[in-house]
Amino acid sequence: MRRVLLAVSGSVAAVKLPELAAGIAGLPEVELVVVTTEHAKHFYDSKDVSAKIYSDSDEWEMWKQRSDPVLHIDLRRWADLMVIAPLDANTLGKIATGICDNLLVMGQWQRYQQLWKRYND
Repeated sequence: MRRVLLAVSGSVAAVKLPELAAGIAGLPEVELVVVTTEHAKHFYDSKDVSAKIYSDSDEWEMWKQRSDPVLHIDLRRWADLMVIAPLDANTLGKIATGICDNLLVMGQWQRYQQLWKRYND
């Protein structure tokens, strides 16, 4: 089973999330989880998405004390593949500069650093 993390940023193209999620989830041997930014939520109805959706509020509500699991770390460990679609300019800028202020970019920064290092070596 392949585990895909579909990350949705706040572009108007986020209206396509239900269609994209259905296409990915319909692939054989694929388990799908969606991570969304708060701005992306304005462009789709979560009832139309057939996968578990996490956002910033889930990150903070799940963690109460130091021994609790941390959502962005758990998602990073869980996923075999992360797809960011759509990727808005704001999120791209955060990835490029290391700003980790939402669930979408926070858990993935370690992987971005590894890719960036390989690309620049």
